Amino acid sequence: MSFLQQVQKIGDAHYVLPRVGKMLVDVHAFISDELFAVTDEKIWRQAANAATTYPSVKAVYLMPDTHMGYHVPIGSVVVTDDVIAQGSVGYDISCGVLLAKIKGLHAADIVDKAKRLQWVREIEARVATGIGSHRPSKAPSFDSKQVEQLCLYGAEPLKIDADLCERVSLPVPDDYDPRWLEKAWNKATPQIGSLGGGNHFIEMQVDVKTGEVFVQVHCGSRGYGWQIANYFFYEGARARGLQPKRREESWVRRDEPIGEQFWKAHNAAGNYAIANRWIIYKGIEMATHEVFGVGLEPYYEISHNLSQYEVLPSDGKIDKGYVNRKGATRAFPAGHPDLWRTRWEDTGHPCLIPGSMLAGAAVLFPGPEVSKSGYSVNHGSGRLMGRAQAKRELSAIHDEIDAEMETIVRTFDGVEVEGIVLNTERTPLDESGHAYKELDEVLAVLETEGVATVKHRMMPVANIKGTD
Repeated sequence: MSFLQQVQKIGDAHYVLPRVGKMLVDVHAFISDELFAVTDEKIWRQAANAATTYPSVKAVYLMPDTHMGYHVPIGSVVVTDDVIAQGSVGYDISCGVLLAKIKGLHAADIVDKAKRLQWVREIEARVATGIGSHRPSKAPSFDSKQVEQLCLYGAEPLKIDADLCERVSLPVPDDYDPRWLEKAWNKATPQIGSLGGGNHFIEMQVDVKTGEVFVQVHCGSRGYGWQIANYFFYEGARARGLQPKRREESWVRRDEPIGEQFWKAHNAAGNYAIANRWIIYKGIEMATHEVFGVGLEPYYEISHNLSQYEVLPSDGKIDKGYVNRKGATRAFPAGHPDLWRTRWEDTGHPCLIPGSMLAGAAVLFPGPEVSKSGYSVNHGSGRLMGRAQAKRELSAIHDEIDAEMETIVRTFDGVEVEGIVLNTERTPLDESGHAYKELDEVLAVLETEGVATVKHRMMPVANIKGTD
C-alpha cells in the first residue's frame, strides 16, 4: 500500500500519516481537503523520509503550502533531540523575509504607475538583483573585515533593534573564521546587500483594508550560504556512508566533529542572511525617500530555512529540541519563554508570509493551537508547478498573464489601484501567480485549526525580481 493511501483525516484541516514501515514517528499535515487533493505519492514519500531518515526524530509536520523538495518536502518541520537534518534546511540557509511600513503613505499616494516605476528603478540603482555579483552605482560598499563581522554577529553591527528580528544574530564563536571555505568566502563580500535570483523579490504591497503601504524583502544567504550547504551535503554524505548522489539524505549529530563544524558554518551563513536583508532595507529606504519623500518603519524580520535549538512547551511541560524548518516559519505565541522581556511577549511574534507576485502576502500571529504544528506556520502559498513545468505549460498564455499583471484593479480603503509594476519586461512564468497555490486557501487552514490568525493581508502593486 502506498503512503498516500494510508493518510488519515483527523480534523477539519488536519491529516496524519501514521507510522508505517521504518517510520519513527507519525507525520502531521495541516492541509484542507482541497490541498490534500493536489498532493501525491511523491510528497508523502518525502514526508515518510523525514520520519525515517533522522535518528532521534521526535516529530514531523507538514505546512499547508507543502510541496516537493530535496529528500523531504518544502513546507516541513522536523524536530529532533540532537540531529541537524541538512535536507530540512536546504541550500539557501536562513532564506527569509523582512517587512517594513512606508511611513505616512496610503494607497492614494501610489496610484500613479510612473511613480511606482520610478521607485523600482531607484531601488535597482541601490540593490543588486540576479545570481551574479555585480553592484549597482548607488549600492553601498563593504570590505572583507566588515563582512566577517556580519557573519559573526548578524545584524548587531548594523545597530538593528533585536525586537525587530526573529534573531538579531545566531550563535557563532568569536574565534570562528568565516573565510575557511574559500568557495563560500569568494561570494561573501561581492554579494552582500544583494537580492539574488529565483523566487527572491522586493515588493511594494498595500493592506487590503486600511490602504497602508508596506515593502517586503524576500532573500537569503546568497552564494555564501549555498556553498556552505553544498559542502556539508557532500561531507555529511561521506560521514553517513552515502553515495554523493544521495547527499541530500545526509544528517549530522550536533555533538560530533562534523556536526559542530556544520553548526558554526550554518549559523554564520544565517547571520550573513540576516544582515543581507537589513542592508537591502537601507537601500530601499533611501530609494523610498528619493521618490516619495518619506522613510520606512521596520516591522519584523524572520527566516524560514533554518535549524535552531528551541524551547517547545507542551501540555504544561517544557521540552527542547532541534527544530529543522525547510520552508516553514517559526511561530512563538504569547508567553513563550523565548519571548519574555521582548515587545512580543504578550502577543506572540509576527509571522511574515510571502505569497505570489499576483496574490500578495500576509502577516500572521500565532494562535492558541500553534503547539500542535511544532510552533510553525507556512512560509508562502506553495508551488503547484515546478519551474520547468511552469515555463513549459504556461507559455501559451504568457500574453494573458502579462495583461493580467498590467491591468488588474484592486480597491484599497476606497482607492482603486491598477496593475502591478515590474522590473522585468515580461512576467516570469515560473514565478507567476498561476504557478502557486491560492494563498487565502493556505491561510484558511491555519485559522481553521487555531494555529494562527491573519493580522494583515496585503496585495502587490510593484515587484522587483532577481532575474536570472
